[in-house]
Amino acid sequence: MLQRHSSIDPIAQPDDERLPTEWTSRAPQATERAPKSAADWAAWLVALAVLVFMAVFGLRAMTWALAGGWQWLWLAVGLPFFGVFSVSAVLLVVARLRERRRVRVALEGMSLERGEGFRVSEPFELRLRATVPIAREGERTVAPERIVMRLMRRSFVGAPDGTLSLIDECCDEAVASREDARAGRLLYACELSAGSGYGDAAQWFVELHDPTDDDAPFLIAALRLLPAR
Repeated sequence: MLQRHSSIDPIAQPDDERLPTEWTSRAPQATERAPKSAADWAAWLVALAVLVFMAVFGLRAMTWALAGGWQWLWLAVGLPFFGVFSVSAVLLVVARLRERRRVRVALEGMSLERGEGFRVSEPFELRLRATVPIAREGERTVAPERIVMRLMRRSFVGAPDGTLSLIDECCDEAVASREDARAGRLLYACELSAGSGYGDAAQWFVELHDPTDDDAPFLIAALRLLPAR
């Protein structure tokens, strides 16, 4: 059972809910080779061919200079040509081999469906709807495969010295998998439930976590506690 403790003033209020519409995972982002079109490859090959041709010309000019006499003048042309264009060709190849793009795990347009309220000891359905943001240059955006959803109970507990401690207790946890919905929307849904042994609490709320970075929730939503049936 997950609990978080913090000393507070007796009249302090619980933190406000956080309902962002955009989110990007803080976990280390993966990288991948960016696919290139036939036109991109053709342009790259043409540029490489030009650089190689100029480097070969420079090398050839240096061999002409070995004949001696006025042919030594070719050295003034061949040496810079070979040095500059051979290095440029190598850098062009290395840059293409090392060229990668970031795979950013993110969501936008997030909306959380909590229903009319929550009853202790009854299943409670939670739905998160979102879309994948448009990728910026040098990246590809994807939605997370799973999201961890937790049902939390916040209550005050008195200490022997008369102070109060605020306790956040995880009453249930579920992993919601990604599902495709209409019009490019994504859906993460699960059921949460708290046992009948829980009494009244200062606040019930839900937390949404990234499974790969569980340090802090990216979304916190308060729940309305309904009376038992």
